[in-house]
Amino acid sequence: MQGKKTKVSVIVVNFNGMSHLEACLSSILNQSYQNLEVILVDNGSTDGSLDYARRRFPNLLVVENKENLGYPGGINRGAAIATGEYIAPINFDTEVDQNWLASMVAFMDENPSVGAVTPKTLLYHDKTKIGTLGLNIHITGLGFARGLGQADSESPRKPLRVAGVSGCSFLIRREIVEQMGGLNEDIFMYYDDVDLSWTINAMGYDIYCLPESIVYHKYDLKMSPEKLFSLEYGRLSLLLRYMKPLTFVLCLPAFLFTELLVMGYCIARGRRYVSAKLRALISPFKNIRQLMEKRSEAQRLRKISDFQLLRKLQLNYEWGQLFHILR
Repeated sequence: MQGKKTKVSVIVVNFNGMSHLEACLSSILNQSYQNLEVILVDNGSTDGSLDYARRRFPNLLVVENKENLGYPGGINRGAAIATGEYIAPINFDTEVDQNWLASMVAFMDENPSVGAVTPKTLLYHDKTKIGTLGLNIHITGLGFARGLGQADSESPRKPLRVAGVSGCSFLIRREIVEQMGGLNEDIFMYYDDVDLSWTINAMGYDIYCLPESIVYHKYDLKMSPEKLFSLEYGRLSLLLRYMKPLTFVLCLPAFLFTELLVMGYCIARGRRYVSAKLRALISPFKNIRQLMEKRSEAQRLRKISDFQLLRKLQLNYEWGQLFHILR
């Protein structure tokens, strides 16, 4: 399966995924598209899942990390040994349709201005419902699962230009990953897809969702203090890296409203959420020199203006998802 002319490197990042790996890896290896290599990156699992995967799937390429490096860190370690023209990260708690990869590769080959594509995900435990059709990204950096909970029978069937990929599964050009120096490892998990998508957009590429490519994902929209910290830290650090001062001033009302919205949610949920939000506000400023270096790198990568970038995003909030996590 590995070779010098490999087209796609599929990267599965595993952390204690024993109950998921059989379905995930079997479905990937049963693809109609076969010009691929499958890389399993283990982030220090303690449940025996790495040994199981090695025995059950002996042709896998394996990267064994001694500690949990997070989702972006795991993808980067996999990409370091990948030989594919395209990189295809996918969550371990998924099962993929047999044509999951073929349609994404064909679309990317035909559309050089597209930097990344993401499949349609259906909820694993109710395959009649949408998990996501890519991401909607608000101008203040909030990310929303596009189409979450909607009936699949009513979903679009043609490729859709979207603001962001779902971190659950996407296909990206290897050269883009190399240009950006890998995914942002400052974000351990949860916000990595918004951060990556913002960067792809800023580099002047388009992002599409391909409904004919299907992934079944064991997903449930829920929140915890740790997740909220990661989301809010990622959002603030992203805006500090990319937003020009004038853009920030022009968008200030939207930023203030989002801050009030998030803080109100935290107050409603209790002290641990408020603490997580305050830590997220402070954390990006703990190393100003590093922040400025990352801002310089982000500005070097970008090929479009803030105005052009914001046109790819949205002004509306996904109130249904916001109310769902309030429950």
